[in-house]
Amino acid sequence: MEIRRLKPEQKKRAAKVVADSFYDYPSLIYYFPDTKRRMRCLPWYMEGVLNSAVSFGEVWVTEDVSGVLFILPPEHTRMSDWDYIKNGLLAAPLVVGLHRYPNLSECEAYLADTQEKLLAARPHYYLWGLSVDPARQRTGAGTALIASLLKKTDAENMPVYLETHREQNVAYYEQRGFKLIHTDIIPRHNLDFWCLLHEPGGK
Repeated sequence: MEIRRLKPEQKKRAAKVVADSFYDYPSLIYYFPDTKRRMRCLPWYMEGVLNSAVSFGEVWVTEDVSGVLFILPPEHTRMSDWDYIKNGLLAAPLVVGLHRYPNLSECEAYLADTQEKLLAARPHYYLWGLSVDPARQRTGAGTALIASLLKKTDAENMPVYLETHREQNVAYYEQRGFKLIHTDIIPRHNLDFWCLLHEPGGK
């Protein structure tokens, strides 16, 4: 399966794939509790996320854009509000809802703080997201994307960090060489998450 960098003309298609695959993701259900609003707003929100990933890191896709992987590099593993604004998410507080946006901001800050504490300034790649079109799951797209990423990071002798809000994802990543290093609950918001790390060469 061929893996390639995201092209500008593929961005909306890729954002839709990410939105569809994360539609029932625990944190996004929490940020967008209204199902119709979530369905309407997620493609726009994820396009901003992919814009940010392209600006500071990399976005890889399968040839048919049924799978999308986006990473941040060692020098920029934490996004600021200004980073998001510059990449099209200025209206995010209005889109998410002014009363709910502080929840999103607090949760994302806690996740970023946790990453920094666990890695203790150790350079690493951040696997920000991996998505496969729900209609194309179990076709090997996710495995191919991760394999391409690990080929790159192993060659650079660099670890890869990720967190997930789905416990069932832990086994998926463990089967691909990641190890569970931390579990936590975001205070006040009661969102569980699991943190995993892939050491260079799968050590």
